[in-house]
Amino acid sequence: MHIAEVGVFDVNAVALDIQTIDLMEAAGQALASETARIAESLEGAEHREIWVLCGPGNNGGDGFAASIAIKEMGHPVRIIATHVIQKGEAAEHHRNRCRDAGIKIDVWPLVSEESKPRMIVDSLLGSGTYGGKPRGDIAAVMQWINHHLDVVPVVACDIPTGFDSDLKISATSTVTFHSEKMGMRSEDGSIHPAIGRLCVAPLPWPKEVLDCGPGDALRYPPLDPDARKGDRGRLLVIGGGPYHGAPILSGDAAARCGCDLVHIAMPKEARNRVEWPPHLIPESIPDEVTLTMSSVEHLIGRILSGRGVQAIVIGPGLGRGEETIRAVVRLLYIAAEGGIPVVVDADAIAALPNGSWPEKLRGIVTPHSREAEEWLGPEIAAIRPHLNVKNDPEGRVVIVTGSVDRLLGPFGRGCLATGGHPRMATGGTGDLLAGLCGGLLAQGMEPWPAARLACALLREAGMEAVVSKGPGLVAGDVPVHIAETLAKWI
Repeated sequence: MHIAEVGVFDVNAVALDIQTIDLMEAAGQALASETARIAESLEGAEHREIWVLCGPGNNGGDGFAASIAIKEMGHPVRIIATHVIQKGEAAEHHRNRCRDAGIKIDVWPLVSEESKPRMIVDSLLGSGTYGGKPRGDIAAVMQWINHHLDVVPVVACDIPTGFDSDLKISATSTVTFHSEKMGMRSEDGSIHPAIGRLCVAPLPWPKEVLDCGPGDALRYPPLDPDARKGDRGRLLVIGGGPYHGAPILSGDAAARCGCDLVHIAMPKEARNRVEWPPHLIPESIPDEVTLTMSSVEHLIGRILSGRGVQAIVIGPGLGRGEETIRAVVRLLYIAAEGGIPVVVDADAIAALPNGSWPEKLRGIVTPHSREAEEWLGPEIAAIRPHLNVKNDPEGRVVIVTGSVDRLLGPFGRGCLATGGHPRMATGGTGDLLAGLCGGLLAQGMEPWPAARLACALLREAGMEAVVSKGPGLVAGDVPVHIAETLAKWI
């Protein structure tokens, strides 16, 4: 799993009324068990304390929970905390438990240097800080403890502090939670030297925590206060011909999830039937009735000129004429060669090679069950081998849509999107999902987190829309609730 998904699942757990305090207790027990195993294998110096380094967040809370268990296992323990209080209520709860249990807590920089540790537990920083170099009091404690690291064992909580930086604590053993994290293994499959022995500990949460939910909003790109028009992406939606409403629904959903500029390209007859919303940009193409090769060169110019586009949605309302499918095949090739992620939706799915994923293409395909079977055959999961891209577990996604959406990704990734309302089984809902996926891709999200967030947002927005529209809900009622749901989640 991606390290960023740790926080996603934590938020999903809270939404399912799972207590963070209980999750922290389970994590602490697993951390303490590995610590005790190593401590009991050491000869001599039983009187020395096990030092538990606790940062200000939930990783530190895991360390406090572990300290209680280590003491109950009969080992002397001392806590070195970087801050006087914890950021979260659950972590502060376990800190108070340690204080009530009489465990010694030194707060940096008021730390005694008279003793030496028997071993060290690293609970300074967790997955939420992955990719950043430790700073401030965290870095100061790391420098202070550095001369002990070569002579005593170190057990890391979840990931070693500073794992992806040049200032890190290398571990003898790492206790990570739920599953291995990306980056813990080298390309040849061996464990990264800084990880040491890798122990994967389960957490007491139901499988629904792993499905799409409000936690996926944590991976939404943060807003830049200095951003200019276009900095949050330009999306091109290619569709229309037989149907003119589908591309508009896709574009509206993309705009409502924060994409700056949304261009809609469709043949002239369909374009003239549309009542254009002011926030969508008509992209004129030469074709009159359906998309053909005549428009491909124009679209390639839009895709590649200037700042180009950061993502493409192709398929809504497009039709399946032979010339149209030829044009889609060509456009997918151009996007793949240019490294532009694509959402392949509706009629455009017919342009995909039978049973496989186009070479080099990154993005999301959104078939319903019949389209999935036409493309992949009855065994839909057979697509997984074709999804694999070396070192890119987030870059290719299939969403098999339905009353429950099934998301499939590389290397065995999979989850569900549940919830929503029965009234969402109406024309245009799939166009909204395609647009959401495209809008999130255009803002810089990878296909896997974009697909997860899009599915979760659409279902929650549909529920909100039904409150006011009831059985009369149509797909066009939903986009404004996409914006409101996203605002609530972030």
